[in-house]
This record gives sequence, C-alpha cells and structure tokens, in this order.
Amino acid sequence: MNFLAFDIEAANGYKLYSICSIGVVEADENFNVVRRENIWINPKTKYNLNGTRKNVGIDLHLDKQLLEQSPDFGEIYGKISSILTRPDVIVLGHAVDSDVRMLNAACAKYKLPSIDFNFVCSQLLYKLYKGEKEVKALNKIATELGLDYNQHNSEDDAWMSFMTLKYVVESSGLTLEQLLNKYKVRIGSNKNFEIVRPVSLAGQDGVDKKLTQKTLARLKEYASKIKVVGNKLKGKTVAVDRSLELTDDSVAKQIISTIVSQGGKYTTKLRNCNIYVVAEEQTPQDLMRMRRVNELYAQGLCEQYTLKQLLALSGEQQ
Repeated sequence: MNFLAFDIEAANGYKLYSICSIGVVEADENFNVVRRENIWINPKTKYNLNGTRKNVGIDLHLDKQLLEQSPDFGEIYGKISSILTRPDVIVLGHAVDSDVRMLNAACAKYKLPSIDFNFVCSQLLYKLYKGEKEVKALNKIATELGLDYNQHNSEDDAWMSFMTLKYVVESSGLTLEQLLNKYKVRIGSNKNFEIVRPVSLAGQDGVDKKLTQKTLARLKEYASKIKVVGNKLKGKTVAVDRSLELTDDSVAKQIISTIVSQGGKYTTKLRNCNIYVVAEEQTPQDLMRMRRVNELYAQGLCEQYTLKQLLALSGEQQ
C-alpha cells in the first residue's frame, strides 16, 4: 500500500466550499515520494485570505491569474474523487477532518455526490507518539524536525503531513498499523457527507465526549428507522462495547440493524441491557464498562455475545 497525503486550501475562510488548491503527495511503502502535485482550482468567489480572523495575513501563495484560468471544482471533481478513493493507498492529512469538511462543502455546492473514503490524521499520531496534551500545527512540527517548507501551500502542506507520519513510523520502529493498534486509534471516514473523526479510544481521556454523544444520538435515530423482520432477539435489550459504537460507521449500523431487525432494542445504557456484545479487541474504556457487565452476568441478568455471534443472527459476519 502506498501513502497518499493531501491538503486543501480555501480562498475565503468564511466559505468552506471556496477550494482554490488541493495538494497531493504520494509515497511508496518505503516512504519514497513518487508523486507531488498541486491542483489549482478556480474558487469562483471573493477572496478573503485572513480566514475567519481579522488581519491574520495568511499567505496561500496564490496566483490569482492562474486560478482564474483554472477549472472549477465541478470540472476536477472526477479527478479528486479517483485520487482519494483509490483502494491501493492509505490517505492521510493533518487535522484532516477540516479538509474533508471543505471537500463536502464543495461537493454540496456543486450538487455532486459525496466522496467516500477513509483517512488517517498525522496530527493525532504525532501528538500520541510524543505523549503531548495538545496537537501541533505543521509549522511547529517542521521546526522540531528541522525541516523547511512553505506553510499554507497545499502541495508543501501535504508533503509536511507525509513527513510527519514518516517521522513517527521511523522513530517508533513500528508500522502504521502497529501504531494505530498501540494507541487504539479509530481511523476517520467520510460517507454520505457524514464525517467520523479520527480519535484515540485509549481510555476516557482519548475519547472526544461530544463526538461520542453525537455518534450515539445518530445511532439511536438510525435504530428508530429499522424494520423488524425476525424475532431472534424479541424481548431483548442489547448494548455493545463502546469501541463498536465508535467504529467505522458502516459496521456500527450493521450491528444496530441486526439488533432491531431481529426484534431487539438497542440501548447505550448498561443498566437497561440483558445482552451485551463484546468487541474482539477491547479498549480500556470497554474494559471499564465490562466490570458492570460482569456484575449483571453474575446475577444472571445479562448474556454476553461476541460480535460474530450477534451478526450470525441475521446471517451476516464481520
């Protein structure tokens, strides 16, 4: 698998859809850069290079004459979609969910389908590897690593995102997959304009509580729309490990669909459940919840299912 870093800049910080450049840097599995490109786009809007704060003076290194002669987002949509959805690359960026929000805004503006793909955040991995409480911008990481680059140039920002990941992998002596497992990182995703942010699920401190609440609310709403077609869980109330609820959105919805379609009721509250679904690899937060589950189990009030056992009820397997 190759690595594909990308970065997006907007010509007007108040208009997320005003994408003016998309930088792309691709490297092979040994971190050898094989492609660098800055895709220029006519934003077709008034420029505001101060972002959403006055007098910041952001230099996006723009040539307005070049941009006016460049295609608009609708014209390059196919190219961008094919780049980000390639099955043979691991997509990454720095604070990447911000870039995905701009991408979604532009797609909505031009009435184009969502570009659905998964992604890794170099900013999050750098923070976790360094054991720091706060995330760092690319320019600060570049200073720490002794690297020079043109900040806010899409191609250079994509390159610096890639160099950040390269540093973490090589310094740790771990592969990207091993790093993700070590820090219990849930990779990010974009599907049907719904963004799941990349976060660490390693304990309560690593969980974005607002994101968790929002995700659980969305799953409850989804559960309310599922039709009952079977009775294998009739009369049962089912809760699942938190890491399963916060996993890839398609997997979480598959779990909820199985529960409700088989006559069960999905709950986020342990005290209400009489079936609990356990993840194959539990996070520290899962293990904390298991203490209460084991108490219920000892009292004969709760059964425990594996994910495979649950999905088998509807003939599906993870």
